[in-house]
Amino acid sequence: MKKYLLLFALALIAFTANAQVYLGGEVGFWRNSDANRTTFVLHPEVGYNLSDKWALGIGAGFTHQYQNGLSANGLTADPYARWSFVKFGPVSLFLDMGFGVASYKVEDADDSKTGWNIGMKPGVRVSLTKKIDFLAHCGFLGYREADDNFAPYGEQGFGFMLSGYDLSFGINYNF
Repeated sequence: MKKYLLLFALALIAFTANAQVYLGGEVGFWRNSDANRTTFVLHPEVGYNLSDKWALGIGAGFTHQYQNGLSANGLTADPYARWSFVKFGPVSLFLDMGFGVASYKVEDADDSKTGWNIGMKPGVRVSLTKKIDFLAHCGFLGYREADDNFAPYGEQGFGFMLSGYDLSFGINYNF
C-alpha cells in the first residue's frame, strides 16, 4: 500500500511540475428587484493547461435561487475544453466549450429536478502575476434543458444569451 501511495505522490508531483495545473473558481450574484429574483453561484474549478492555447478542466458548483417566495438549491458539474484564441500581453480571450449537468431541488417540492446544457461561454483572462489570473465569463451560446426555470443553468432553450445571469468573475491560481 505504501508503494502505491508513493507512486501516486510522485505522479502528482510530475503532473504539477511545469505550472500546468490551475485551481480557482468563480462567484456570481444577480438581483432583479422588479422580478423579485436573486441568484447566487459558487463554482470552484480545477484544470490542466495542455498548451498555451488549450486547457481541460472541470467545475463543480452550488447555486441558490430565490424568486417570488420560492427558493431552489442546485449542484452542478461542468467539464470543459478552453481554447485561448487571442492574446494581448497579459490579456487573453477564450472560449470554454463543454457541457454541464445539474441536480436541484425547489423548496417544498417532493423530488429533485435535473437540467443540462451544452455549448460555449466566451471569457477573458488577465494574468495579474505569474501565478494568479483574473477571469470573467459573459454569455452563452448553445442549448439548455431543464425541468423548470429554477435550473442552475437558466431558462430552457437554444440560442445566444448575453445577460447578467451569465456574468461571472473568478480567480485562478497556477501551480
